[in-house]
Amino acid sequence: MKLKNILYATLFVSLSSCGDFLEPKSQSEYVPKEATALQELLIGAAYPEQTSQYNLLSYLEIFNDDLQQQELDGFSFLENQQTTSNALEYMFSWQSDMFIAMPQIGYVNIPNVWEGTYKYILGANAVLDYMDDVAGTTEEKNYVLAQALGLRAFYYYLLVNYYGAPYNYNKAALGVPLKLDSKMSEESNVMMTRNTVEEVYTQIIDDLNEAERLFLTVPVANQYQPNFLVSLPMVELLKSRVYLYMENWSEARKYAGKVINDWNFSILDLNGISLPDPTVKDPYYEFNSYTSPEVIWAYGSIQDLVSQYVTYLTNSSDKTTRRAFNASETLLSSFKAGDLRKDLYIVREILVNAKDPNKNTFYDSYLPYGKYKTSNSVPVSSNEYFALSFRLSEAYLNLAEAAALDNAEGEAISAMNTLLEKRYTPATYTTISGLTGEALVNMIRDERRKELCFEGQRWFDLRRYGMPSFTHKWNGNTYTLTKNDPSYTMPLSKAIMDKNIKLEQNPLAPKRVN
Repeated sequence: MKLKNILYATLFVSLSSCGDFLEPKSQSEYVPKEATALQELLIGAAYPEQTSQYNLLSYLEIFNDDLQQQELDGFSFLENQQTTSNALEYMFSWQSDMFIAMPQIGYVNIPNVWEGTYKYILGANAVLDYMDDVAGTTEEKNYVLAQALGLRAFYYYLLVNYYGAPYNYNKAALGVPLKLDSKMSEESNVMMTRNTVEEVYTQIIDDLNEAERLFLTVPVANQYQPNFLVSLPMVELLKSRVYLYMENWSEARKYAGKVINDWNFSILDLNGISLPDPTVKDPYYEFNSYTSPEVIWAYGSIQDLVSQYVTYLTNSSDKTTRRAFNASETLLSSFKAGDLRKDLYIVREILVNAKDPNKNTFYDSYLPYGKYKTSNSVPVSSNEYFALSFRLSEAYLNLAEAAALDNAEGEAISAMNTLLEKRYTPATYTTISGLTGEALVNMIRDERRKELCFEGQRWFDLRRYGMPSFTHKWNGNTYTLTKNDPSYTMPLSKAIMDKNIKLEQNPLAPKRVN
């Protein structure tokens, strides 16, 4: 089943703006009668679209420390690309006025995380609101409700980690408004204020707890299927991740363990995967597809994820092109000899021989993406493929980190050995032993960075690690993100603020200069 092919009637005529989230304009004449119709509605209105204008995931990589601008002599953006170049610099340097400056220079491809995510939340809320009014068995209803709650929890997880302070830094800070129903407001001037970070996390856990309870009431066969729908193990892994962010180590361990022990997922041995070949059109294994025994839930558009940084530089003399961004030196240097992930997880830039593809060769650069469908070194534009997934390897990493911080260091080491044995060549793999305390935690987090690179998690991890300082370089300029920098929390755009005068802006960093 491909979600892009499922186009169902939706409850609302317009779910396409932030204003719709706060003040839906009108209700359609379509009223669902059966639980199966609400399943269709959920797929059409609440699951992430593979063709979307909202680009919910785009900032997750361009903000973090796993990519850098590729500095190449003689290469630059063409004159007609200066608008794109200037806009990327605003994002890449974490400018607090990016959402004012980018429209002013005429850049229109601005990812609208707030609007798009609330669009999906409204779709999930519609299903939750209508369930009591439709026919169907308890099992049918519970199955749909569990999915809706799992999706809503996931979307609020994204929103609060974009727009709210890290939970372990200031849970009393402003998070995002909690919209928990699809009711129409009779007064067009009624606006919602922002709930605290803690209140949003509480709602996320409440939704996940209820989703888990509901999944346990349906047949085991419906608790998990590789069909792109939310499942019980997806809910359990998300609970593990959220508890890790909340520093509730025991619950993070518990739910990571459920994913590992209660299901038939298995760690993929990278020793059995062929290294990429530059002469082959599709040289990479798709780690985020259900062909992998690790994948629990596949989601997200490839173009959504990479739209802001898959762009080109051009050589002024011979007009050849190279990628504008590549994988950062700090990431690449963290891979040790024999670690198969560097060449399998990260796409190499290919020098294409236009006359004879059998003579294609690799450049020496690694690009800032991988694990999904690529054609040579280019992410596919087809919307039949997913960019991200919930994978079993994260469960081992969540378990290991939580156990190391919960006085269970033996359990942490065991989990890491199970994972890493399948990541190194037999000749180079060495069993971990003797690590303890901060050194053990740091090792686990370093492995997390490598294992989950370019999967939309690094930015949120940096936030919960204490918001460390690091730099980005752009055309010879160096921009510094300082420790605990306000830019670790994304500002609300002017469009969002204009549509709801009750929304309070986040603290903003001063203009970031070289």
